[in-house]
Amino acid sequence: MATKSSEIKALATDNHYPAILKLIEDIKPYGLTLDVPAGQGAFALELLKLGYDNIYCLDINSDDFKVSNPKVHFIQHDVINPLPFPDEYFDNVFSIEGVEHFENPFVFIKELCRVLKPGGRLILTTPNTFSVDARLKYLLSGYFPRFKPLMQEPNEVMKKPLEDAHISPVYFWQLNFFLLQGGVQIARISTNNLLYKSQWYKRIAERLIARLIRNNIKKRSFPDMGVTSEAVLFGDCLILEGIKRKSI
Repeated sequence: MATKSSEIKALATDNHYPAILKLIEDIKPYGLTLDVPAGQGAFALELLKLGYDNIYCLDINSDDFKVSNPKVHFIQHDVINPLPFPDEYFDNVFSIEGVEHFENPFVFIKELCRVLKPGGRLILTTPNTFSVDARLKYLLSGYFPRFKPLMQEPNEVMKKPLEDAHISPVYFWQLNFFLLQGGVQIARISTNNLLYKSQWYKRIAERLIARLIRNNIKKRSFPDMGVTSEAVLFGDCLILEGIKRKSI
């Protein structure tokens, strides 16, 4: 008997899955799908509801995985090692709030790209280090949002709850570089939640800083790719949708 979805804990915060599912709601499910890290299988259940029917779930902890469905295949795997699939194997690859937990984040990203078919879709999410709030926190206190335990209690980080066990803050342009190296072009950038300060004077200060950032990028003719969007400048976590280049 399949485990009830109410008994399965989501890998990410409550607003992550709805934001991701909204991105793909108009895309007809097809082909092979990879979900890594899969956690207890909560996101796989959401994909099943949309009609995805051949889902491979990878996670280091097999004891936590709770989905029992013939359309979902679980493989225990530590992503410190290459993914156990051939090149260009999957039509869809999802990695929800995983890369920031890994010692080898960019090797992992290259692996996600490697197993994705040309024309395939990659959805990757990670805490936003490019927001106004993140830049100020790093400037003034030396840490990014969702990474405070890495500064305060480095020896205890991996013993903390999943949402605090973050060790690899990702710089957007590095992320873009390694995706491009893997043949994946970012098509859309969105977020799970827009965070605006509750105090009026802090909101004004954030807006002024956002304007400075936008003007500076425009003045210097820097590439944008969405880094001046509301999603990036005020988003909690980044949701990146990438498409792998088709072979010529």
